[in-house]
Amino acid sequence: MKIIYIIPGLGEDCNLARYKKLTEVMQTKGYSVKSINPDWYKPLSEQVFPIEKESIIFGFSFGAILAYLIVRKYPCKKVIFGSISPIHTFSFKSLVDDNTEHMDKDLAIELARDIKNIKISLKDINTPHISLAGELEIPVMINNADLLVPKTKHFLSKAYIESINKLVE
Repeated sequence: MKIIYIIPGLGEDCNLARYKKLTEVMQTKGYSVKSINPDWYKPLSEQVFPIEKESIIFGFSFGAILAYLIVRKYPCKKVIFGSISPIHTFSFKSLVDDNTEHMDKDLAIELARDIKNIKISLKDINTPHISLAGELEIPVMINNADLLVPKTKHFLSKAYIESINKLVE
């Protein structure tokens, strides 16, 4: 059975219409979809889970960070990083400040520490992978992408879903 995991971006879940559309498109291609809704109030490094070796994993934004952590530990057939957040460019203070809008300061500090301890190097993973970014995103996102999604910002748009559809068998 063909399996694809879908991990949404920060603060999102797979019940949003755009993730439901991606699920529908993947099911049409014969995939069993495993929708993963991270607990955005817990460190990403604590949310790594095992995946099937022949599966595909798609993560968007901070969901792509979680996908990266997963495939470092559990290889799979392919990983698609959608607009992977450039966490190396975020200062500790900005992470704490952004998070305190949504949670208490102690938790914001814990999550910021977790993010700052994650060092992403796509060269460190043995799983075949591709990174996408919207062509209208910030330069650091565009410069690190293997494939640009036309006319798209940092959003899982129809064009983004079409690009993902072309990348899965």
